[in-house]
Amino acid sequence: MKKTTQILGLGILFLFATTLSLSAQKCKYDFNKTDRITGEQSKGIGFKIEFKMAPGGIGTIYRSSMGFNKVGESYHVNVELMFTGQLRERILKSDPLIIKLSNGETITIYPQADFTPTATAGPTSVFSQYDAKYDIDAASLQKIAESAPVFFRISLQDKVYDRELSKKDQKNFMNAARCILQ
Repeated sequence: MKKTTQILGLGILFLFATTLSLSAQKCKYDFNKTDRITGEQSKGIGFKIEFKMAPGGIGTIYRSSMGFNKVGESYHVNVELMFTGQLRERILKSDPLIIKLSNGETITIYPQADFTPTATAGPTSVFSQYDAKYDIDAASLQKIAESAPVFFRISLQDKVYDRELSKKDQKNFMNAARCILQ
């Protein structure tokens, strides 16, 4: 009887451990390193965002991606936007990035500094690229991990770009937030 109980206990323990490992978040970081001098850990995970805007015209978003980074105990959101045409608008320190969650809450974050676009000439056109960095706290990341972001708005001086997120983008957003919090 005692041996049967031990075998049954080991079987339950094995099932529990297997279930935990299967449900654990699989995270593939773009980088995950420790500074050799300070011992400070940094890691980052990026994801693409699909913009379904009508093609053509100056100021149309051509490509976009976001990423969450953690350096020490600080969290950041990196936003890369590439527009068609040569834009001169800057992302100002006072320009918010607003994320609306499926539960109705909004998260508003601000850039660390003013960001000026970099113009690049392609074979047939010119592109303007913004690489902006926003501070975000762990509590806001936890909200994103728990409630799908459905909409976001980014401001570039006097221009505002709104985007409803696809189900795929929502999932990528949530997974990246979960991973960076680990």
